[in-house]
Amino acid sequence: MNISGNPVDPVSTEKPLHTSVMLRELIDKAPPGHFTLGWLINSLPKHSYGFILLFLALVALLPIISIPARLLIILLTGQIVLGYHRPVLPKRLMKRQLPSKYLVRLKRHAVPALRKLENIVRPRWPVLFMARGFRRFVAFIALLNTALSLPAPIPLANMPPAAIGVLLALAYIEHDGVTLLIALLTACAILGVISFALIQSFM
Repeated sequence: MNISGNPVDPVSTEKPLHTSVMLRELIDKAPPGHFTLGWLINSLPKHSYGFILLFLALVALLPIISIPARLLIILLTGQIVLGYHRPVLPKRLMKRQLPSKYLVRLKRHAVPALRKLENIVRPRWPVLFMARGFRRFVAFIALLNTALSLPAPIPLANMPPAAIGVLLALAYIEHDGVTLLIALLTACAILGVISFALIQSFM
């Protein structure tokens, strides 16, 4: 994927799709044996930051394949902070093969959870999404949470930032300011815990 034109606000005003349905259909079409992140991204209905970050955050909940997913989350949230028009993804990372069996686990646990979240998340406080600087601040917090979770000496350190990433992405897609603020406050708390753990490990 390439950047076209000048960096602009990446938020889409189109009506969001049902993410749980998208996820289930996507996993059903997964190649047997192995898949690549390139296949995952290119199989999405549209290449918007919200949908891509949502699926990567879900993948980041899984063991082993969470690291490449988190690296892509860091890259994409960094691009949002910089105001890129569309995602720019490294070919080498996109071609990396990952076991398809992990997608089956994702379907078993993530689809029902997403279906429940879809009944809660809805358009609220849209004024928050009119401030470009605020959205970039949210992306920056998500970037820090994901980046600091990589070396954090905490068991299952990938889980909280990935869960926050799911909430942030859903709020981003649905323009739900309430969910966005809840996810943001939780992200700040998690960021504090991870930062404290990292400082303690170097003392």
